[in-house]
Amino acid sequence: MPKISIIVPIYNVEKYLDRCMQSLLNQTLTDIEIIMVDDGSPDRCPQMCDEYAKKDSRIKVIHKSNAGLGYARNSGLEIATGEYVAFVDSDDYVDTQMYESLYVSAKKENTDAAFCGFYTEIRKGKWVESNEVSENKVWENGDVRSFMLDMIASAPYEKQERKYQMSVWHSIYSLAIIRTGNIRFYSEREIVSEDIPFQIDFLQRAKTVIYLQKSYYRYCLNGTSLTKKFKIDKYNGFKNLRRLLLAKQNDDASKARIDRLFIGYCRSFVYRLANSDRKDRIKVLRGILSDYVWKDVKSSYNAKWLPLYARICYLLMLHHKTYLVYFYAKVMNVLRK
Repeated sequence: MPKISIIVPIYNVEKYLDRCMQSLLNQTLTDIEIIMVDDGSPDRCPQMCDEYAKKDSRIKVIHKSNAGLGYARNSGLEIATGEYVAFVDSDDYVDTQMYESLYVSAKKENTDAAFCGFYTEIRKGKWVESNEVSENKVWENGDVRSFMLDMIASAPYEKQERKYQMSVWHSIYSLAIIRTGNIRFYSEREIVSEDIPFQIDFLQRAKTVIYLQKSYYRYCLNGTSLTKKFKIDKYNGFKNLRRLLLAKQNDDASKARIDRLFIGYCRSFVYRLANSDRKDRIKVLRGILSDYVWKDVKSSYNAKWLPLYARICYLLMLHHKTYLVYFYAKVMNVLRK
């Protein structure tokens, strides 16, 4: 049994794949397996995967028809044999000490998961460190739930949208818990942020988790990434995600976090819509604001809980002020540059 199974979904990343793989092959923790999941990639990635497997016995390769990131990760989970499992996006890379640090810390504190800090590339060559914890921090038993909620969204009246990044790529997870709970990813083609349901399903079963202050993961800027493209159907993905999360956690505290997440996603979507070159921007926006879902959100989430900039947009949306929302988004786009 390897200590960690690292699952790497691969699609159209020929330009970045070697950078990612070198960071994994040179890990100071050598007792790992790397599962490369070729998700029907149209470039040279399938051949590159096979070439890597010939050179290193720790590598397993899955070739499958394209079905998206979430299902590619699931394919990797089916054959993973490690004590822990990790996920790396193939256009990113990691510090060579990342998995040794996470594994040693998880074993020392006897935790079910271990998280670490990360760097985000905001423009070419410009990195911002996460700094989500100022020192190594452990959550135990009931406190794990507070960590989970802060990963969905911050509590009312707090300025920041959320305290902790919900992505699965800066952590390791007990494979035994994943197996016992039959935890899998949903398709990002149906819901937005497929990582959040996975985190909820895992963390509600976890007894102890640790977050390391040091940053090891590099989340890279990639203009061709699926997460960077503007897609009009994402709004339905927000609603599907909200519906799914409420089915998993429907107490008042959870609902407040879930609705704040939904409001924030929709606000960012409106900002991007206003900045797009679509000729039907007003029509699309009017359709969003007239959606029945806002009646339910309004009944449970008070506008005064949001910081001022978010509160203004939320109130305009609730009152169906289509043109005011549009111009507010345009102004905010200018101010945020």
